[in-house]
Amino acid sequence: MALDSPAKAPNSRRTILDAAAACFARQGFAQTSIDDIARAIGATKGKIYHHFRSKGELLSAVRKSSILLTSAQVEPVFLANQAPRARFHSMAMAHVRAMIEQLPYHRVVIENLRKGDIGPSTPHERALMQEIRTLQRGYEDLFRTVITQGMQNGAFHSQPVSVALHSVLMLLNAPVFWYHPRQGETAADRVAIARQIADMALAALTPRAEPKDPLP
Repeated sequence: MALDSPAKAPNSRRTILDAAAACFARQGFAQTSIDDIARAIGATKGKIYHHFRSKGELLSAVRKSSILLTSAQVEPVFLANQAPRARFHSMAMAHVRAMIEQLPYHRVVIENLRKGDIGPSTPHERALMQEIRTLQRGYEDLFRTVITQGMQNGAFHSQPVSVALHSVLMLLNAPVFWYHPRQGETAADRVAIARQIADMALAALTPRAEPKDPLP
């Protein structure tokens, strides 16, 4: 059973994914049952199993959706005709906004990786996880490409690309740990958060004058 892009998924499937992400994020994967997810959408377990073979496959679908939802916002920016510095900043803002706007999906991924709640238990689930790893590498390569280009044209200081890539991605993923919508928060407020974090990520890549009292 293919795991469709959430943006293209039928409404019933997307409803299940949204509910599963919310339940997993709130209760944890191990503590959430298919019954919990079914109750959240006012449906039966049969409706869940019509789309997903197991709770493990549903988790895989949530993890895949987290990548697809973020890529849908970042990839168009990557394809735009901008210099590396401006393109990185725009991509970083799009990434942070995706984290904030689809918070349960991304929180599930981080918590699952941190706790190691489950590994794929069937050949089908292992194949799905391989697909997810491939998608994740492809997504990271968008940032890897623009960081490499920035180093080549002098916009970014030269350093190991993989270290720079994973360091800035950790910063861009940070809202998963601390962000909670505030009462009265507006879209402009969320843009401001995204811009501030993107500014910090860009600063981490930008050459700086040597300080008078360098660290040992």
